[in-house]
Amino acid sequence: MRSRKAGHIGTLVAALLVVTLAGCGGVEGNYACKDSVLASVQLKSGGKAYVTMAIFGQKIEKGGTYTVDGDKVNIVIDGDSMLFTASGKTLNGGEMFGKCTAS
Repeated sequence: MRSRKAGHIGTLVAALLVVTLAGCGGVEGNYACKDSVLASVQLKSGGKAYVTMAIFGQKIEKGGTYTVDGDKVNIVIDGDSMLFTASGKTLNGGEMFGKCTAS
């Protein structure tokens, strides 16, 4: 009886670890952006995202959320989505959002 319970606990711990690792996706950190209206991106634990935009010489910071699905990182700010592809220390947002590199 005891080993069966220990097996269930082990399975539960493993499942939680997989969900936690999948949720953060290894993309947490601070990124500096080039060729974009984005000056920087911060991805924090708990799916929190902060972007700094450079608009007409002014920097504006906005907060939102992010999710990770494989190599895709979707940042949502004020209901608008910004889709990036993660590769190593780079988030590539294409022509629209440019490339952001982890510092």
